Amino acid sequence: MIRNKTDWLHERLGTVVLWALLIGFESAGQIATKVGGDQLGQMDFNLQWLLAVAVNPGVWFAIACYIGAFFVWMLILRRSSLSLAFPLSSLVFVGVLLGSWLGLGEQISVLHWVGVAVIMGGIALLAEGEET
Repeated sequence: MIRNKTDWLHERLGTVVLWALLIGFESAGQIATKVGGDQLGQMDFNLQWLLAVAVNPGVWFAIACYIGAFFVWMLILRRSSLSLAFPLSSLVFVGVLLGSWLGLGEQISVLHWVGVAVIMGGIALLAEGEET
């Protein structure tokens, strides 16, 4: 089969877009869960709490994000080996850290930033060893 010279670019670009979507969905889902939980406050686990969860917009947004992430993850796994894809999914940690810092105003320690650098370095090593 003769492949167009730009096919590899479209495949790479598509993969990058899928990863960006996964990281976005997963990070937004985590942050929305945090916001929804904060909105609910300190409540006992009972029927009133379940009803409050059921009508909380943050919870519904988080659920939508997790559903989106599930379908994107399925598409990623069609393109990638699980042995590479699963470690790459740790980029979500970076997305959540950045989102909680920028969106929620959380304080991030130097040790957290070192952790981000270690994650990024590990991903770079994994990607370097992957066959194309």
